Amino acid sequence: MAAAIALVLVLVVSITVNVVLLMRKKSDHNRSVRSTILSGIENVSELATIRERFQSIVSFSDGVKIPGLSMNIPGTTRKFMLKYYGTIVCGCDLSQAKVSERFDVNRVTITLPHSEILDVYADVHSFEVYDQYAGIFTSVKLEDQNREVNADLDKVKAHEIERGILAQSDANVRKILTSVVASTGMEAEIVFTGNEHAKLEGRETVLQLEAETA
Repeated sequence: MAAAIALVLVLVVSITVNVVLLMRKKSDHNRSVRSTILSGIENVSELATIRERFQSIVSFSDGVKIPGLSMNIPGTTRKFMLKYYGTIVCGCDLSQAKVSERFDVNRVTITLPHSEILDVYADVHSFEVYDQYAGIFTSVKLEDQNREVNADLDKVKAHEIERGILAQSDANVRKILTSVVASTGMEAEIVFTGNEHAKLEGRETVLQLEAETA
């Protein structure tokens, strides 16, 4: 939340300073106003409006099956249950924002993509393992936890998108940009384009398991 507030403050200062400097030059060119506001927005390339912490539980079990039976070969069963805390971050890519060139003196239209999941990651220091078991021929490794938690993070993303977290982020983006532009004495119309259900694209899920304990 502190990081999101800091980004908003940077955005406010950036746009306000650019517009004030423009007004001091007494320029009346719409293109100059558009470029100044756009420059202020682009100084904050990514606006995170939601940062939520969540808790999840992962269950894992496998083993080598006895052919023709539903039983594992003795000594090959391994399992664990793991509880962890994570964080999901949503926001908007301001680097793709466009400010209209056709507007009245006190009104601008800002077009930008819908919100997306900017990041989702697990806090490795929050891991608590329960009911862990390994047979004499098997073992539970950190790679197993890494794989299962990453798979769970994908489920978390899907669940959050389904419950409407991106729509909530869009509403926050609209409120923030409208308020920021209003601080310069202008009125803003915020228009979203593209896929309303954008997912985590071009980014890797963050999960680094370390051998040492917290």
